[in-house]
Amino acid sequence: MTGGRAPDGARVLSADSVAAMAEFQTDVPDKYVLGDSWGLGWTRFDWGGHELIGHDGNTIGQAAYLRVLPEAGLAVVLLTNGGHARDLYQDLYREIFAEIAQVEMAAPVEPPARPAAADVTPYLGAYERAGMRIEVLAGGGVPVLRTTDAGPLARIAADPVAEYPMTALGPGVYAVREPGTLTWLPVTFYELPSGEKYVHFAARATPKAGQEPHGG
Repeated sequence: MTGGRAPDGARVLSADSVAAMAEFQTDVPDKYVLGDSWGLGWTRFDWGGHELIGHDGNTIGQAAYLRVLPEAGLAVVLLTNGGHARDLYQDLYREIFAEIAQVEMAAPVEPPARPAAADVTPYLGAYERAGMRIEVLAGGGVPVLRTTDAGPLARIAADPVAEYPMTALGPGVYAVREPGTLTWLPVTFYELPSGEKYVHFAARATPKAGQEPHGG
C-alpha cells in the first residue's frame, strides 16, 4: 500500500516490483474459494468492481486469511486455530468491509434450490497428488467426493477418509459442505489445453490418476 516503502520511508521493494506482484498473471479454475486470478504471490479479487489482493493459508488446525484493499488503505488479517474457520471469515470480512469501506464482499457459492442437471460420468475416477487422493463416485443417485489423506497427514489424522455428497452447480462444477459448517466449497473439473484432466478442490489442483502427460 506504500509502493514498497517501510513505515520509516526506507525502500524495501521497488515500486515496479510492487506493481508487478499485483498484476494479472493467470486465471484460476475455481473463482469461489479464493479470487478470480493470480498475480505473483498475491491472489487477486474483484468484489463488486473493487480490486483487492490477498493470500490465504492453512496447516494442521490453523487457518489464515489476508485481504488488502489498496484504494482504501485497508488490510484485514484473520488468524485462527479453531474449527469452521471459513464460516468465521465469511461473517467477519463481509461486515468489516461493508462498514469500513462500503465494499460488498463477493457472494459465497451456494447450490440452487433445484440442483442443476449434470452428468458426473466424465469425472468419475481417482485423482492424486502428494498427500491426497480424491475419488469421484457415482453413489446411489447422488455423486460423492471421497478424500483420503496420504503420507504424514494420514498418520496424524483422526479419520483420514471423508465423504461429501456433491450437488451440481453447472457443467463440471459441483458444491460440497463439511458436516456442521455453513460454507459450501466448489469442486471444479477441467482439462488443460494439452489434454490432462484435473479437479480443483479446496484451492488445490489434483491431476487425474493414470493419465500420461502430453507434450506441447
